[in-house]
Amino acid sequence: MHTILIAEDEAATRKMLSEALRNAGYQVLAAGNGQEAISASERHTGTIDLLVADIVMSGMGGADLYAWIKSKRPEVKVLFISGFMSREPLEGAFLKKPFLPVEFLDKVRQIL
Repeated sequence: MHTILIAEDEAATRKMLSEALRNAGYQVLAAGNGQEAISASERHTGTIDLLVADIVMSGMGGADLYAWIKSKRPEVKVLFISGFMSREPLEGAFLKKPFLPVEFLDKVRQIL
């Protein structure tokens, strides 16, 4: 079973992503910001296969969060999501908001 860490500051989006992933059979760790995601990563003893991170969050943004998690877990892959970015980030996969749960799950499957 793949484990996916979600860092998304919008509660409704975080809930939708978490439910879609759980219904598809993934283990989900959900966080409302970068610091919560770091704490979840530190508490989780198993592997984290994928980080799904909103690029624009208050405090620590998705790119800085990914850099921190990757330094501790070099095997982690990343899917950045954002409604504000007009271009894809230099590293990792990208999905522009808004998107449907089926589009999100297709992207996750492609990455994993």
